[in-house]
Amino acid sequence: MPGQERRVRARNESAWLLPNDGTRTNHRLRHDMRTFADEDEIDLVIIGCGAGGSVLMQRLARAGWKVAALDAGPFWDPDTDWVSDEAGSHHLYWTDPRVIAGADPVPLGSNNSGRGVGGSMVHYAGYTPRFHPSDFSTRTSDGVGADWPVSYLELRPYYEQIEQELPVAGERWPWGDPHRYPHRPHPVGGNGEIFLRGATKLGITAKVGPVAITNGRFGNRPHCIYRGFCLQGCKVNAKASPLITHVPDALAHGAEVRADSMVTRVAIDERTGRATGVHYIRGGRERFQRARMVAVAGYSIETPRLLLNSASRRFPAGLCNEFDQVGRYLMVQGAPQTAGRFDAEVRMYKAPPPEVSTEEFYETDPAKGYKRGFSIQTVSPLPITWAEHVAAQGHWGRALREYMSDYVHWSCLGALCEFLPLPENRVTLAEEKDSHGLPVARFSYSQCDNDRALVRAAQDVMEDILHAAGADEVITIQRYAHLVGGARMAKDEQNGVVDRNCRSFAVPNLYITDGSVLPTQGSANPALTIMAVAARAAGHLIAGASGGAS
Repeated sequence: MPGQERRVRARNESAWLLPNDGTRTNHRLRHDMRTFADEDEIDLVIIGCGAGGSVLMQRLARAGWKVAALDAGPFWDPDTDWVSDEAGSHHLYWTDPRVIAGADPVPLGSNNSGRGVGGSMVHYAGYTPRFHPSDFSTRTSDGVGADWPVSYLELRPYYEQIEQELPVAGERWPWGDPHRYPHRPHPVGGNGEIFLRGATKLGITAKVGPVAITNGRFGNRPHCIYRGFCLQGCKVNAKASPLITHVPDALAHGAEVRADSMVTRVAIDERTGRATGVHYIRGGRERFQRARMVAVAGYSIETPRLLLNSASRRFPAGLCNEFDQVGRYLMVQGAPQTAGRFDAEVRMYKAPPPEVSTEEFYETDPAKGYKRGFSIQTVSPLPITWAEHVAAQGHWGRALREYMSDYVHWSCLGALCEFLPLPENRVTLAEEKDSHGLPVARFSYSQCDNDRALVRAAQDVMEDILHAAGADEVITIQRYAHLVGGARMAKDEQNGVVDRNCRSFAVPNLYITDGSVLPTQGSANPALTIMAVAARAAGHLIAGASGGAS
């Protein structure tokens, strides 16, 4: 075993705990999982078992903590629950009702939300770039956004750890803080070849990766077979998600994953102001799990919603919301996708959607009329999603059928534009209730002029790349991707919900370890950063800043 793999295994054995017999799930590990009684006061209860919650759970279980993660969705089994079919994979999304509003409302319930153990990383594409050093000080350097209370250099060791544990494959990365990846880049398919060809002709640097998809065997995880269904749950376990990268090791070290458990409220001692556990519903019955500490990791819609639904006499406006910060500064990325038609067949579905990307336009360019920037990646929509692209152009009937029959001749690129954090873009509680009688989230979102300028610029570049590669027709669909913010970290409670270690200002034994704590989002997919932030918070807890394991 290579030295790096030995070091990874010493801190996270998940890849070696998966079966080696052609199946994908270690059922014995789940069957033998330690379980806690509701009346047990465990060290930490985590709400949500996605990118942030799973990493936190694994790290603390390794340190000997009594920890349980409650997730509203199922404990997925890739062999039985996932299918190589777009329409058959919608159950991976969080589809409970939500209210959307604002001048530019954001559709929810698909690519930007997940339900079940593993979270939205179960159905993400697999791109795992780092944020740039500049992302941590945009207010100081560019006059927009916010400065983080932590620096890139403080987060870099955790980026490196998570990249090794996923592991990430890609070429040497020249942007931001230049670095290498644990696995070599994957071969590219037709869509990636077109991106590279067009970028080269325009003098734009593009690189293969970075993707959290094994290139070669890793533990008992197999090499990617390039089947193209990354967004439907990877049935071969080649694409990383917490379900296979952190949950197995957590279970092996005494953690409990309590699936199908909808947390409804964080309980607070009205006298001390400390969290005492969580109320949740499982099997139709209301229950209460006692805990010495609570960590919320429900992501940028459900985390603010839970805090607001946890109002009490001590926190009448919602938990941790004394300064009206909960739910604010929620961000999405502008994510236009531009497709080009080629005479030769492209067959963009015959490879993972994430192949090639460029961050050449990531930073603020003083010559442009906008701040910050965007990245561009291959996206490779499958047929149902491709039909949405075509229908968005106004094509129906015979024209739609003709475009669909021509699917194999199209290439598609997508941009991630750094939309700015604005206080009025926020989650509040709606009048509508869910099936448990709880107010659902109301997400109001409006773009600013800088956001719109970024989208136009990104579309122009994608069209130029495709034309340079030989496209005779291009079409663009406007869309959003990812969610971050809503309970951001800051230097003080007047400007955020948690401190630099993800501990809430208002409740000393309450942490938030998901994408909601990010003050800015860059032009990068957020999964890797969320995991790195959670790993850093775990290190803080283990070091004893708020007590050790009991």
